[in-house]
Amino acid sequence: MLETGQLAITLSQASVAEGLGVATDCVNVDDLQFNVPFAIRRRGVETRLLLKGQSLPRDETLIGNIARVQAFLGEVTGGRSFQEIAENHGLSVKRVQQILEYAFLSPFTVRQVIEGRQPPFLTTDWCLKNEIPADWSAQDVHFRTA
Repeated sequence: MLETGQLAITLSQASVAEGLGVATDCVNVDDLQFNVPFAIRRRGVETRLLLKGQSLPRDETLIGNIARVQAFLGEVTGGRSFQEIAENHGLSVKRVQQILEYAFLSPFTVRQVIEGRQPPFLTTDWCLKNEIPADWSAQDVHFRTA
């Protein structure tokens, strides 16, 4: 049974007894009922049912893009053009410019991403399609309300 934020599971006493190879009366009915809080999390096209205490796996693509932006920033501040950076990394100029936006993620957000605790919607795909405020306080509010 599914209720808002609550998953209730009841196993069949007869099926459990049969699976264990024991008499039905050896299986306590109270031990066959489970109520677990849950949340639904969406990340891109993926939807997951997270039980209490579980977290989403780290988004390695997003982490990789955050790491790449540091290299790109070094090249930009060193005087290289977007075209040169794109050619050097085998990317389009547009992609380099998109990835450079990750440079404006707050340290708090970067830490959340690295620890796998970022808001479920915060993915590379989401970042490419949505404007991220450069102001870290506005960013925090934006990520809490998006």
